[in-house]
Amino acid sequence: MNRRGLITLCLAACLAVPLGSVALASAQAHDLVWKDCGDGLRCADLVVPVDWADPGGPSTSVHVAKLPATGKSAKPLIVNFGGPGTSTTMLRRKGDPDAPAELPRLLDELQRSFDVIAIDPRGMSEPASGKRVSCAEPESSIYSLLLARTKQDWDAHAAKNAAHQASCRIMAKSTWGGMTAWNVAHDIDALRAALGQDKIIYAGNSYGTVYGQAYLELFPQRVGRMYFDGTADHTQPDFEAWLRNYAVTQERHLTLFRDWCARRTDCALHGRDAGRVWDELVARARRAPLPASSGRTVSEGQLYAGGIKGMNPARWPQLATALRKALDGDAGDFLEELRPDEGGTSISQDALCNDFMPKLPTYEEFQGIEARLREIAPRFGWIEGRFELGRCWGRSGGASWAPHPLRVKDTPPILFAIGELDNNTNHLGQAHVAEQIPSAQVLRHGDGHASWAGNTCLRRHVFTYLSTGALPAPGTRCPAERIQKVGK
Repeated sequence: MNRRGLITLCLAACLAVPLGSVALASAQAHDLVWKDCGDGLRCADLVVPVDWADPGGPSTSVHVAKLPATGKSAKPLIVNFGGPGTSTTMLRRKGDPDAPAELPRLLDELQRSFDVIAIDPRGMSEPASGKRVSCAEPESSIYSLLLARTKQDWDAHAAKNAAHQASCRIMAKSTWGGMTAWNVAHDIDALRAALGQDKIIYAGNSYGTVYGQAYLELFPQRVGRMYFDGTADHTQPDFEAWLRNYAVTQERHLTLFRDWCARRTDCALHGRDAGRVWDELVARARRAPLPASSGRTVSEGQLYAGGIKGMNPARWPQLATALRKALDGDAGDFLEELRPDEGGTSISQDALCNDFMPKLPTYEEFQGIEARLREIAPRFGWIEGRFELGRCWGRSGGASWAPHPLRVKDTPPILFAIGELDNNTNHLGQAHVAEQIPSAQVLRHGDGHASWAGNTCLRRHVFTYLSTGALPAPGTRCPAERIQKVGK
């Protein structure tokens, strides 16, 4: 898909904004009024322009929460835990069921030296803030294109996403025009200014690194220390090349899953080649749906959908068990434990699509892309094309900030953590981002996506960097810790 013209227009629009007026608007951000909001947090509203390209236009506010430091001489540490979604909820320790179990321990450590301050993107705040946009119509499940067999199936997916987006636009009102990472990066700088920081100290996880990439481009002179964990690659303008990294990574994960199972006596497929088991079940499902309990069946698409969900290393034991049962004649786990998630009413995927896929390939163009993905990742990885496109298929007409190569120079050292088992924001894309930042230093580790909270070696190095600026020695690698716990 050719996006060069769109990217050129986006960059031209961004560069046309008078930098002085944007900087002035940041400096004049409304003072934060902190109020107790439960669970030991202090919360505030940060008033910002709807669109920082028009700083004198309509305004909105974003939700900010602070976990006050327990030690002395605290510095502000601004965090965004990704999603895109609410980060302030994750400061509540038990507020987010999807948060890593190790997160409270990480927050305890950070509190010793920092006021930990989370900022939510527009429309994605915790419910009590009154700033969450809940859309009237549910979106399509991001898994549903994996099940699509006909053009009519694709059209149905698109129609549901379009109806969802239309209802979001009504609920978001004027805020809809500013839902991009470019604007969120300006919000983060306004927060920096309101906190009285000359140089930002920032930790971004997953989608929080998209905001970090924008910040590096927009405000390099205000960067103090920045940590990127599980970086999402917003620097690849070629959609097919971006998908290839996902396809290759997932194909490799099938092999890694096989090797893990061969080592673990508690793996349900131990003694079998798990990769060949996958191939056999796909071949069976292609001929006829697999039988499941209570007279149900599992189609090839449902098998792939469960495979995508189960290929996360934390779910490898579930995937092995599901495959074992399917071999024995009951594929029901692919309809239960590994059942695809339903589409929700959040506005988060709309914001993601504004940033990553403001221009989509046509149905016919994607058939060519998929054929080429099958050539490089024929067993499993090719399905990633449908999975990623499923997020945005049918959406259009929002704000946009298209992917483009990073233009960053003259920044202090930036620390990147890259997980060798990361198939969420794939490790190839993460390395691609780091390579474009002259001051980047990469700390590799043996775990998967967003392992900062759960890998003690990684946590130690990151805390030292954020606290003092001291980097790990070049070439430092943290061994896997979280994957060792899988299956125990």
